[in-house]
Amino acid sequence: MSNEGFPQNSDTTVLIVEDSLTQALKLQHVLERHEYKVIAAANGREALAKLETQMPTLVITDINMPEMNGYELCERIKDNERLKDLPVILLTSLSDPKDILKGLECGADNFISKPYDDEFLLSRIQHVLANMALRREAGGKQPSEIFFAGHKYELTADRIHSIDLLLSTYETAVQKNLELSRAKEKLETQAEELREKNAQMTEELHMAKELQTAFLPKKYPALPIGSTPEQSAVQFCFRYSTTDELGGDFFDVLPLSGHEAGVFICDVMGHGVRAALVTAIVRGLVEELKSAATDAGAFLTAINQSLCAILAQTATPLFASAFYAVADLARGEVRFANAGHPSAFHLRRAEGRVELLKDGKPGPVLGVFEHSTYATVVRPLAAGDLVVLFTDGLYEIEAADGSLYDTDQLKEAVTRQMNLPASELFDALLAEVRSFSAHEGFEDDVCLVGMEVPRLMRPGG
Repeated sequence: MSNEGFPQNSDTTVLIVEDSLTQALKLQHVLERHEYKVIAAANGREALAKLETQMPTLVITDINMPEMNGYELCERIKDNERLKDLPVILLTSLSDPKDILKGLECGADNFISKPYDDEFLLSRIQHVLANMALRREAGGKQPSEIFFAGHKYELTADRIHSIDLLLSTYETAVQKNLELSRAKEKLETQAEELREKNAQMTEELHMAKELQTAFLPKKYPALPIGSTPEQSAVQFCFRYSTTDELGGDFFDVLPLSGHEAGVFICDVMGHGVRAALVTAIVRGLVEELKSAATDAGAFLTAINQSLCAILAQTATPLFASAFYAVADLARGEVRFANAGHPSAFHLRRAEGRVELLKDGKPGPVLGVFEHSTYATVVRPLAAGDLVVLFTDGLYEIEAADGSLYDTDQLKEAVTRQMNLPASELFDALLAEVRSFSAHEGFEDDVCLVGMEVPRLMRPGG
């Protein structure tokens, strides 16, 4: 629509009637930025006082105000012979159809819904100014009554005025609908981006799990050196499974000499990326400190000191339990040390007994106390023996009745099947625990490692 014949912004004075200073300043800033002149009043009564001496081009008034609300102010303006042609725009939430009817009843010219967009506000002002002349040409006004929600409203608005007001209400509804549509599109876009990021993260975590599993030992030392795996005096077997997240369980097998091999197992607190990162750190320390690995206690002591130095830089407490055992096939002994980990089982098959490899209380977990030292404990090792290391995910299992599968039950299961080869024993154990579980599976990472001794070696051979 052309604005020819209507005042330019610099010739237009707007009376703002708003009791909220913040809202009034915001509206004033928008209008003055577009070269409108502004008069301000804090309520309807103050606005009427200003109108006695000043004649603005347009009035924009809030509805809810103290002393005199926007409806009453509008009605007083329209009842005043001098002011009746002064356009009045009501600021309202339009949350109820009665707002519209009250606006019609008091003679309001237009609505602007809160909160409003600056461009929408400015276009609505231009719309009202452009229709001022049309309203003057509308002719006589015919009073009419309308009933709504149990109330009677007397409307004096002419047909053009009523249509204009209702169109402005419809325009506001359309504007709100557009805003909702944009918000919906934005949410849908964000949801799609979130789905893509989740899929990417799931894929990356899956790859990280595959890499974590790939790092587990695939080749084991054969003793004496040069023996085939079948001829070796020490043989190894493991079972490893993780939850849906990255695992915190880890083990390694260390070749130490022509008659010694070590098995290290650890369980990092928690799951996910943090646990996996600490696992990677421990793995690196095991490799770095391997020169001290023939002495089980000294090995754990060295790992703990290095791990404490690294984890001291983190704000979140992190730690790992660990068990380390060395099989010395020439001396016929197993040397071990424990850092807050479940004690390993020693299957003494020739004697038909299963013992826990422990000597009093285990040492503290790794990564907490920098000056902790770990003692090396020695036990005799015989041909046919099997040493079984494991993490607590193997036995911290809850049944449907709420009972727990504990280490005593695990030891009983191992004792019943102690004469099975390690691989068959492990599969039988896992099957038994799964059948006990209320969820038919494991709720935590599980790592199970066996070091089997088919025969001992003569010293030097």
